[in-house]
Amino acid sequence: MIQVKVIKSSDEQRILQVTIHGHANFGKLGQDIVCSAVSALALGAVNSVEILLGIDLKPEENPKQGGYLFWNVPQMDDPITDDRLQLLMKALVESLLMIEKEYGRYIRVNIQTS
Repeated sequence: MIQVKVIKSSDEQRILQVTIHGHANFGKLGQDIVCSAVSALALGAVNSVEILLGIDLKPEENPKQGGYLFWNVPQMDDPITDDRLQLLMKALVESLLMIEKEYGRYIRVNIQTS
C-alpha cells in the first residue's frame, strides 16, 4: 500500500511536509496504474514548483527503499509566491485524496497537524 503523510500547520492553513512511501501492488510492475498516478502527481507537483515558482523543494528519495519521496514546504517571504506554492501543494493533496477515494485498498492519505 502507498502511504501518504501530509503535515499541516496547527491552524491547518499551510502544508508543511509531504512523505510518500510504499507500493500500491494494484498491478504488475510497470503496469500499476495507482503507483503511476501517484508518482506522476507527486513528481509533477515538485517539478511544477521548481519550474513555475523557481523553488527547489529538495525532495529526498531513497533508492534502497523504492517508492519513497519526501519534502518540506518552505514558507516564502513573498506572500504571492507563498500562496502559489500552497495552492500547488493543496492541489496535489486533493488529487491524492481522489485516488484514495477510488483505490482505497492501495493508497492511504493521512493528514496530520503539527
